[in-house]
Amino acid sequence: KPRAMSFERLLKTIHSWLGVMILPWVVAAGFTGLYMNHADLVLSLFPDTAHYDASLFDASPLARPVDEAAALAIAGAVVPGGELALQDDEDWFHDRHVYSFDAGDYYVIVDRQTGFVWTNGRYRTQTFTPEGARIHTRVRWGRVLSSIHERGWVGSDLGTWLADIAAGALVVFGLSGLVLFVAPRVRRAKNRRVKAAMLRAMAAKG
Repeated sequence: KPRAMSFERLLKTIHSWLGVMILPWVVAAGFTGLYMNHADLVLSLFPDTAHYDASLFDASPLARPVDEAAALAIAGAVVPGGELALQDDEDWFHDRHVYSFDAGDYYVIVDRQTGFVWTNGRYRTQTFTPEGARIHTRVRWGRVLSSIHERGWVGSDLGTWLADIAAGALVVFGLSGLVLFVAPRVRRAKNRRVKAAMLRAMAAKG
Protein backbone atom coordinates (compact mmCIF):
# COMPACT_ATOMS: atom_id res chain seq x y z
CA LYS A 1 0.00 0.00 0.00
CA PRO A 2 2.74 2.58 0.76
CA ARG A 3 4.32 1.72 -2.59
CA ALA A 4 0.99 2.26 -4.34
CA MET A 5 0.48 5.60 -2.57
CA SER A 6 3.99 6.71 -3.53
CA PHE A 7 3.30 5.81 -7.17
CA GLU A 8 0.05 7.79 -7.09
CA ARG A 9 1.83 10.84 -5.66
CA LEU A 10 4.41 10.62 -8.45
CA LEU A 11 1.64 10.21 -11.00
CA LYS A 12 -0.24 13.17 -9.53
CA THR A 13 2.90 15.34 -9.85
CA ILE A 14 3.42 14.28 -13.46
CA HIS A 15 -0.27 14.85 -14.22
CA SER A 16 -0.21 18.33 -12.67
CA TRP A 17 2.90 19.49 -14.53
CA LEU A 18 1.67 18.04 -17.81
CA GLY A 19 -1.57 19.96 -17.36
CA VAL A 20 0.32 23.22 -16.92
CA MET A 21 2.68 22.54 -19.85
CA ILE A 22 0.09 21.54 -22.44
CA LEU A 23 -2.66 23.97 -21.43
CA PRO A 24 -1.71 26.58 -24.10
CA TRP A 25 -1.83 23.93 -26.84
CA VAL A 26 -5.09 22.48 -25.54
CA VAL A 27 -6.65 25.94 -25.72
CA ALA A 28 -5.09 26.56 -29.16
CA ALA A 29 -6.26 23.19 -30.47
CA GLY A 30 -9.78 23.84 -29.18
CA PHE A 31 -9.96 27.32 -30.69
CA THR A 32 -8.48 26.34 -34.04
CA GLY A 33 -10.71 23.24 -34.11
CA LEU A 34 -13.68 25.58 -33.69
CA TYR A 35 -12.34 27.51 -36.70
CA MET A 36 -12.33 24.30 -38.76
CA ASN A 37 -16.06 23.87 -38.15
CA HIS A 38 -17.15 27.52 -38.01
CA ALA A 39 -14.65 29.47 -40.08
CA ASP A 40 -16.77 32.58 -40.68
CA LEU A 41 -17.65 32.93 -37.00
CA VAL A 42 -14.05 32.65 -35.79
CA LEU A 43 -12.60 34.88 -38.52
CA SER A 44 -15.12 37.57 -37.58
CA LEU A 45 -13.20 37.93 -34.29
CA PHE A 46 -10.03 39.02 -36.13
CA PRO A 47 -9.17 42.32 -37.84
CA ASP A 48 -10.46 42.90 -41.34
CA THR A 49 -8.78 40.57 -43.86
CA ALA A 50 -9.93 42.25 -47.06
CA HIS A 51 -7.49 42.75 -49.93
CA TYR A 52 -6.31 46.24 -50.77
CA ASP A 53 -8.53 47.74 -53.49
CA ALA A 54 -6.25 47.47 -56.50
CA SER A 55 -8.48 49.84 -58.50
CA LEU A 56 -6.97 52.65 -56.40
CA PHE A 57 -3.66 52.06 -58.17
CA ASP A 58 -4.93 53.64 -61.37
CA ALA A 59 -5.82 56.95 -59.72
CA SER A 60 -2.46 57.31 -57.97
CA PRO A 61 -0.04 59.97 -59.25
CA LEU A 62 2.71 57.34 -58.79
CA ALA A 63 1.15 54.98 -61.32
CA ARG A 64 3.08 54.32 -64.51
CA PRO A 65 3.30 51.35 -66.89
CA VAL A 66 6.39 49.17 -66.43
CA ASP A 67 8.20 46.64 -68.56
CA GLU A 68 9.99 43.55 -67.25
CA ALA A 69 13.24 45.35 -66.47
CA ALA A 70 11.47 48.17 -64.61
CA ALA A 71 9.33 45.63 -62.74
CA LEU A 72 12.44 43.73 -61.66
CA ALA A 73 14.02 46.96 -60.40
CA ILE A 74 10.90 47.85 -58.43
CA ALA A 75 10.67 44.34 -56.98
CA GLY A 76 14.35 44.47 -56.02
CA ALA A 77 13.79 47.74 -54.17
CA VAL A 78 10.94 46.20 -52.18
CA VAL A 79 13.00 43.08 -51.39
CA PRO A 80 16.60 44.34 -51.26
CA GLY A 81 19.24 41.64 -51.44
CA GLY A 82 16.80 38.90 -52.43
CA GLU A 83 17.16 36.67 -55.47
CA LEU A 84 14.21 37.18 -57.78
CA ALA A 85 13.30 34.84 -60.64
CA LEU A 86 10.58 35.76 -63.11
CA GLN A 87 7.88 33.09 -63.00
CA ASP A 88 5.42 34.30 -65.58
CA ASP A 89 5.42 37.55 -67.52
CA GLU A 90 1.77 36.91 -68.51
CA ASP A 91 0.46 36.26 -65.01
CA TRP A 92 -2.66 37.74 -63.41
CA PHE A 93 -3.25 38.66 -59.76
CA HIS A 94 -6.55 40.11 -58.48
CA ASP A 95 -7.59 40.69 -62.09
CA ARG A 96 -4.43 42.71 -62.76
CA HIS A 97 -1.89 41.88 -65.45
CA VAL A 98 1.37 41.42 -63.52
CA TYR A 99 4.95 40.26 -63.48
CA SER A 100 5.42 37.56 -60.85
CA PHE A 101 8.86 37.01 -59.30
CA ASP A 102 9.76 34.06 -57.08
CA ALA A 103 11.60 35.26 -53.96
CA GLY A 104 11.84 31.88 -52.24
CA ASP A 105 9.25 31.76 -49.46
CA TYR A 106 6.94 34.22 -51.19
CA TYR A 107 6.29 36.01 -54.47
CA VAL A 108 6.89 39.62 -55.43
CA ILE A 109 4.20 40.68 -57.87
CA VAL A 110 4.39 43.90 -59.87
CA ASP A 111 1.35 45.39 -61.57
CA ARG A 112 2.28 46.01 -65.20
CA GLN A 113 -0.05 48.97 -65.60
CA THR A 114 0.93 51.00 -62.54
CA GLY A 115 4.12 49.58 -60.98
CA PHE A 116 2.45 48.92 -57.64
CA VAL A 117 3.71 45.84 -55.84
CA TRP A 118 2.47 42.94 -53.70
CA THR A 119 4.53 40.52 -51.66
CA ASN A 120 2.41 37.41 -51.45
CA GLY A 121 3.38 34.76 -48.86
CA ARG A 122 1.64 31.88 -47.16
CA TYR A 123 0.40 33.92 -44.21
CA ARG A 124 0.18 37.50 -45.42
CA THR A 125 0.00 39.77 -48.45
CA GLN A 126 1.54 43.23 -48.36
CA THR A 127 0.94 46.05 -50.82
CA PHE A 128 3.59 48.65 -51.76
CA THR A 129 3.82 51.75 -53.90
CA PRO A 130 6.28 51.72 -56.84
CA GLU A 131 8.66 53.61 -54.54
CA GLY A 132 8.61 50.80 -51.99
CA ALA A 133 6.36 52.35 -49.31
CA ARG A 134 4.09 49.78 -47.65
CA ILE A 135 0.45 50.85 -47.82
CA HIS A 136 -1.43 47.73 -46.68
CA THR A 137 -0.96 44.38 -44.94
CA ARG A 138 -3.44 41.54 -45.15
CA VAL A 139 -2.96 38.64 -42.72
CA ARG A 140 -4.37 35.30 -43.85
CA TRP A 141 -5.85 34.35 -40.51
CA GLY A 142 -7.33 31.13 -41.87
CA ARG A 143 -3.89 29.82 -42.79
CA VAL A 144 -2.44 31.00 -39.48
CA LEU A 145 -5.10 29.09 -37.53
CA SER A 146 -4.74 25.99 -39.71
CA SER A 147 -0.97 25.97 -39.16
CA ILE A 148 -1.39 26.27 -35.39
CA HIS A 149 -3.89 23.41 -35.41
CA GLU A 150 -1.70 21.12 -37.53
CA ARG A 151 1.78 22.02 -36.26
CA GLY A 152 1.32 23.73 -32.90
CA TRP A 153 2.80 26.99 -34.24
CA VAL A 154 2.91 29.21 -37.32
CA GLY A 155 5.30 27.91 -39.97
CA SER A 156 6.45 24.64 -41.44
CA ASP A 157 10.26 24.78 -41.26
CA LEU A 158 10.49 22.38 -38.32
CA GLY A 159 7.55 20.17 -39.22
CA THR A 160 4.92 19.00 -36.74
CA TRP A 161 7.14 17.92 -33.85
CA LEU A 162 5.68 20.43 -31.38
CA ALA A 163 2.13 19.30 -32.14
CA ASP A 164 3.27 15.67 -31.87
CA ILE A 165 4.82 16.31 -28.44
CA ALA A 166 1.67 18.08 -27.26
CA ALA A 167 -0.48 15.21 -28.55
CA GLY A 168 1.69 12.63 -26.78
CA ALA A 169 1.62 14.66 -23.56
CA LEU A 170 -2.16 14.91 -23.83
CA VAL A 171 -2.43 11.12 -24.06
CA VAL A 172 -0.25 10.70 -20.95
CA PHE A 173 -2.28 13.42 -19.21
CA GLY A 174 -5.52 11.59 -19.97
CA LEU A 175 -4.25 8.17 -18.92
CA SER A 176 -2.71 9.49 -15.69
CA GLY A 177 -5.95 11.29 -14.89
CA LEU A 178 -7.86 8.05 -15.43
CA VAL A 179 -5.53 6.18 -13.06
CA LEU A 180 -5.80 8.91 -10.43
CA PHE A 181 -9.57 8.78 -10.71
CA VAL A 182 -9.94 4.99 -10.59
CA ALA A 183 -7.19 3.93 -8.16
CA PRO A 184 -8.56 5.58 -4.97
CA ARG A 185 -12.04 4.23 -5.68
CA VAL A 186 -10.71 0.72 -6.19
CA ARG A 187 -8.69 1.02 -2.98
CA ARG A 188 -11.70 2.27 -0.99
CA ALA A 189 -13.87 -0.54 -2.33
CA LYS A 190 -11.22 -3.08 -1.36
CA ASN A 191 -10.91 -1.56 2.13
CA ARG A 192 -14.66 -1.74 2.58
CA ARG A 193 -14.65 -5.44 1.67
CA VAL A 194 -11.79 -6.11 4.09
CA LYS A 195 -13.56 -4.20 6.85
CA ALA A 196 -16.81 -6.03 6.22
CA ALA A 197 -15.00 -9.38 6.33
CA MET A 198 -13.37 -8.45 9.64
CA LEU A 199 -16.73 -7.45 11.10
CA ARG A 200 -18.26 -10.72 9.99
CA ALA A 201 -15.37 -12.65 11.52
CA MET A 202 -15.74 -10.75 14.82
CA ALA A 203 -19.47 -11.36 14.86
CA ALA A 204 -18.95 -15.09 14.28
CA LYS A 205 -16.53 -15.25 17.20
CA GLY A 206 -18.88 -13.32 19.48
